[in-house]
Amino acid sequence: MKQAFCAAPEVQQCYYVTGDADFVLVLLVADMAEYERLTRRLFFGNPNVRKFRTLVTMERVKFETAIALEA
Repeated sequence: MKQAFCAAPEVQQCYYVTGDADFVLVLLVADMAEYERLTRRLFFGNPNVRKFRTLVTMERVKFETAIALEA
């Protein structure tokens, strides 16, 4: 299953997590029609996926990847 997610160019990030979900995917698609096609391709008919939940980003509030290192 991880391989299918990682092979899709729309999947920007994939995290295996604990809690209510098994995976968190960060996707980049042009519109909801493209999102629907992607979900049908990755999730529908996949016996390892029982359900999925969608959260849509409304606005990026903060994004940093730099880590401050002590000299």
